[in-house]
Amino acid sequence: MQVTSHVYQIGGIWGTGVGGANVFLLLDSKLTVVDTGFRGRAWQILRVAKRLGYSPADIDSIIITHHHADHVGSLATLKKLTQARVIAHPADVPYIDGSLPQPGPARPEWLSRVLAPLHVLWGAAPTVVDMPVNDGDVLPMLGGIKVLHMPGHTPGSICLYLEQEGLVIAGDVLANRFGLSLPSRLFTVDIAQEIRSIKRLASLEFDAICFGHGPPITHGARTAVADFAGMAE
Repeated sequence: MQVTSHVYQIGGIWGTGVGGANVFLLLDSKLTVVDTGFRGRAWQILRVAKRLGYSPADIDSIIITHHHADHVGSLATLKKLTQARVIAHPADVPYIDGSLPQPGPARPEWLSRVLAPLHVLWGAAPTVVDMPVNDGDVLPMLGGIKVLHMPGHTPGSICLYLEQEGLVIAGDVLANRFGLSLPSRLFTVDIAQEIRSIKRLASLEFDAICFGHGPPITHGARTAVADFAGMAE
């Protein structure tokens, strides 16, 4: 679906997106992909890009909002097919490039141990991050995309603030499956820090917001986020 004149979302049933997480295409002179879904979805992303008039060679950058497998699963394949640079926050880089193993659920600890042997079924292949980015960095696409470090769900979670589009791409800082909600507590490292990140997000000026999980809010989004931040505990 088209979110703004330059931003498209590849979604799925109930807004769950490409293999579990939404993927975003940012249309400029080159194409930027934000997140990649689970493994096996690279060709779907390329098909949508082709319908929008872009070849694999036109995909210049892949921005990763955080390291979870439903966001980086197709990263290795997509990078191989496009030679795009991979952009992510340094705190999540070790989990993306394979220096550290992808963690399972943050809690309870026993569930993480039980699910660890199954990681091979849904984990992501290691991929080199070409461009680590930090809070406040500005990427050149679409007149400037500000990187906001929003830790809590993972140590290196980021949001993308597209001020000229009046849009925030929130990753998993918030979810919107059946109304706004916190991301899965099962996979969130620090809930208190997560809530602080949401409150910071509410301080920005934007009209639309996109989520890793769920449909976008295309009008009045800042008010909705501020109202939720006021109730979040």
